[in-house]
Amino acid sequence: MPEPLDYRYLSRSAGFLAKMKVTITGAGAETVLLGNGFGTDQRVWTSLLPWLERRYRTVRFDWAVDPVHFDAARYARLESFAEDLLAIAAAIRATPCTLIAHSMSAMIGVLAAEREPTAFRRVVMIAAAPRYIVDDDYPGGFTAAEVDTLLERMGEDYLAWAEAFSRVVVGPDHDLALVDDFRRSVCAMRPDVALSMAQTLFQMDLRDRLAGYATPTTLVQPTADPVVPVAVGEYLARQWPQARLEIIDASGHLPHLTAPQSVIAALEGALPD
Repeated sequence: MPEPLDYRYLSRSAGFLAKMKVTITGAGAETVLLGNGFGTDQRVWTSLLPWLERRYRTVRFDWAVDPVHFDAARYARLESFAEDLLAIAAAIRATPCTLIAHSMSAMIGVLAAEREPTAFRRVVMIAAAPRYIVDDDYPGGFTAAEVDTLLERMGEDYLAWAEAFSRVVVGPDHDLALVDDFRRSVCAMRPDVALSMAQTLFQMDLRDRLAGYATPTTLVQPTADPVVPVAVGEYLARQWPQARLEIIDASGHLPHLTAPQSVIAALEGALPD
């Protein structure tokens, strides 16, 4: 297993912020850091930006999925993404900050807070899950066989897989333009990079890392998420006494893309003015 990197050294390394494509906009005394989910880049937050930028210094970035920067061995561990997240916060002098994290970024935030408990003042998790596979006492969104099939199809015909996956993840009730937006984002990833990340994410099990997490958290959970059922949000809320579960009337796994007003309403209750 690779040794943990010193994220402070990483934050000072030449070209780090450019590699992570860090964008800083807005104004305010508090910094909000936006963490993307799998298959999306920072453009996925566009509909939330006017609300955020009027209130906060707003920081977006992209995970290092460009083949020039992607290290399959290093990023086989979500802890390496957590190192990058902490390094961004350190580089822009934003500790402590508020983290708004979608999907995979939510668990990355948990691992980052485990390493540096004071890194985040609060966290808002959108469609978060510590595991995607069902087992006897856990209500994940997929069976093990379904995950095996998903990964197999990614390897066989990535573009066909991306087309089908986009329709499922965005949800059947939404405009095809939104499906196309997500599909283009997924297809911008090189297939081997996407498959490596998908193997890490869909086979992860971080349930044993939840107990020590103490950051004040709002769990924003869509009512009809094909990837993360409401029962997973309820599961997380039971693990964390400091967490509040906010179930929003939205379908699909990307409510910040498909139902931004519902997400903004949740943020209004979760974040200070």
